[in-house]
Amino acid sequence: MSPASVATLRPPRAGPHVNGPAPAVDPLTGAAVLLSVAALPLLTPAGPGNIAPADGLALLAVGTMLLRLGWTRERVRVPYLLGTGLLVAAGAASALRGDLPASGLLAVLQDLFLLTWAAALANFARRADGLRFLVDSWALSASCWGVGLVVAAGPSLLSGGNGGAPARATFTFGDENAAGFYFVLSMLVIVAARRPRRRSLRIIALACLALATVGSGSLGAISGLLAGVAVAVVLGVSARRGAALALAVAVALPVGVGSIVLLSERHHVVQAAHDSGNPLLRNSLGRGHQSSASRSELARETYELWRTSDAWGRGPVSTQHALRSAQAPYPKEAHNDWLAALVERGVLGVLGLLLLVAEIGLWAARSWDVRKLAPTVAAAVPAPQFVVGALATATIFSFTHEVLHDRSLWALLGLLAAIGIWGRSRPSTGTGGVS
Repeated sequence: MSPASVATLRPPRAGPHVNGPAPAVDPLTGAAVLLSVAALPLLTPAGPGNIAPADGLALLAVGTMLLRLGWTRERVRVPYLLGTGLLVAAGAASALRGDLPASGLLAVLQDLFLLTWAAALANFARRADGLRFLVDSWALSASCWGVGLVVAAGPSLLSGGNGGAPARATFTFGDENAAGFYFVLSMLVIVAARRPRRRSLRIIALACLALATVGSGSLGAISGLLAGVAVAVVLGVSARRGAALALAVAVALPVGVGSIVLLSERHHVVQAAHDSGNPLLRNSLGRGHQSSASRSELARETYELWRTSDAWGRGPVSTQHALRSAQAPYPKEAHNDWLAALVERGVLGVLGLLLLVAEIGLWAARSWDVRKLAPTVAAAVPAPQFVVGALATATIFSFTHEVLHDRSLWALLGLLAAIGIWGRSRPSTGTGGVS
């Protein structure tokens, strides 16, 4: 029986492939999924409503997946429906009452689109072949992007560009933090899938993605990578050596990180990086104090905005407009999913976000232990704890940036749901991962 957090849509009548071995990856759907995943970095040029080239290919993947499901008459699972549904309802209600109803309703439509795309990926990967195709598509395309972007932008990354003030690299994303977020998630997916197969190629891909992450100057990405790896290590130790050792590692890691932070403060490492002649250090670690100060100021302004709001919220994407109207000294969007939900979507929005987090936690709990996955699924994702670790990266970002509308996040959530819904071993049939 499916957990309550998954909506199951049953067709009115059975089709020709319900009980038969329907192909896991048909050419049309596979090509559309491959293109949509490979196009995740294509966020420029952006059109009306922030529509990017990646969105058109994601829509193509959704359409072909719907055609496939209509033909095979397989049950459709829609993970994250409860949390996202409440967020959508809260966003629509607050948008209609707010100052920017058109922009707010557009944001609600984006919520629905991203949910649909994640559900399409999850249903595509319901069988082990589809899951393997999805993770291979992401890992190999991200490897190519990492190598290609570093080769193309290498001189400017290392020199800071024409001898002038060094600039943070946005690559094809149009935003430094979106770039860093994608690079970090991709590194964790590569490690989880162990693709490319050759270790030397995998190391090259990871090194290029790491360099691109540093080049983006995103401190959220760098700290998110550390958090994601730490969570994955603890989960891996728990699976292999037991909970006691995992608890010891979980305690030791924060102590070690805290000690490093104290030493860096004592020796003024951040200031030294800020004054460094190396543009990579200056644009990443050297921005630590400036980034922290700006985020604190923005959080304070957003909190004051919430104090003057009602329980329904001001409407999605209204924070910057409201701060400008109040003549705040730092008028920007919230850069914090939690504060944004509270200010823009009100109490219902916060409840929706908490419910979404609970749904994500459900699938994470069912996905991290490779020993409990079907053999074919474990072969496709031999280190699933790194997929779950990527959620720690998203959590870090949620407090410093708004990632709920990030396409890479919803691709990750689709992959996570596929493992959680269909990946568990089924002793009664011995064919885990096949619905």
